Amino acid sequence: MRNGMFLCVAMVAGALACAHEPKKTEQPIGAATSTAQPQTVTTIHSSGPRTCSSDTDCGEKQLCVRSQCVDIAADMVECGLMRVHFEFNQADLEADDTGKLQRMGRCLKAERALHITIEGNADERGTDEWNLALGDRRASAVENYLERLGVSTAQLKRVTYGKDRPLCTQHNEECWAKNRRAALNTKSPR
Repeated sequence: MRNGMFLCVAMVAGALACAHEPKKTEQPIGAATSTAQPQTVTTIHSSGPRTCSSDTDCGEKQLCVRSQCVDIAADMVECGLMRVHFEFNQADLEADDTGKLQRMGRCLKAERALHITIEGNADERGTDEWNLALGDRRASAVENYLERLGVSTAQLKRVTYGKDRPLCTQHNEECWAKNRRAALNTKSPR
């Protein structure tokens, strides 16, 4: 009798468990039902900054800073001093530098109050006249590139110092390479 009662209790428990499972019905893929509810898409808005791996992952008035999209502001370090370096007697931009210039262009286009002075420089080799002209060509290459990116010409000022403002005064290639540059200094009106 005990076994019979145990069997009966087990059957009732099983029936109750099955009663709580939702019924599963098979329906061919693509078949429509008259009770189908329209699907809704839920968009989750994050209150924090968007993550990024490059500036292109952010809005046009933002930069990717430490993997976060940040609104561009006039006082951002990323929009401050920058240097572009050149090969000996050359004024052609290197691929590595165009990425930095694109970032600077993004800053200038987003923050129209920023103005930039592009200072062309050369190493100590060559005449004063040659180095002034070379510094001007370097500053001009940077200026033209920024203009092609859409930066307003009103935000740009170009000067040349030739060999008069060296960063390094030793007489070797490592030092000369540091001096062959265009320095970009941003300023915002106060």
